[in-house]
Amino acid sequence: MFWPAYFILAYLAVGIQLGVAPVLRVGGASPNFVLMCVVFIAVNAPREAALLGCFALGAMQDLVTQDTLGLYALSYGLFALMAGGSGQAVYRGHPLTHFALTLGGGLLLAIVLLVHSWLPYKDAVHLSVGTMLWSAVYSAIWAPFIIWPLHRMNRSFGFHPARRRSRV
Repeated sequence: MFWPAYFILAYLAVGIQLGVAPVLRVGGASPNFVLMCVVFIAVNAPREAALLGCFALGAMQDLVTQDTLGLYALSYGLFALMAGGSGQAVYRGHPLTHFALTLGGGLLLAIVLLVHSWLPYKDAVHLSVGTMLWSAVYSAIWAPFIIWPLHRMNRSFGFHPARRRSRV
């Protein structure tokens, strides 16, 4: 993975999440643009780079939100761990793949945030289940429009298409 391109993507994703996502809010939920970048990296990057990159994206999002530090990093790291091996099994450039993986990542994020909100201490942020689920679906609807252009710039990130190995 080409790390300067990754950091530019991370900076833009967090900036768009802070600036544009509140404007696109529908029904109390806004799309998660950082999650869409996590899906792009988890599917295309080598496994170790994907784990590190997704965890770092979560840590960056943790730094700009008011939630407990580490929740997004944990969620995105778990997603990269689960989706890291799927790059060989799925068609990486297909919009349905982008939709399904973003929906799965959004649901995983919702589960982690909801479990954390049920913890009995005074600083826990209590979230609505409906809002979290709608946010996952809304992010998944946006995903093909965001991830497809990123997929077209695959070489800029240093991702190389999987090569078939011939068995001799």
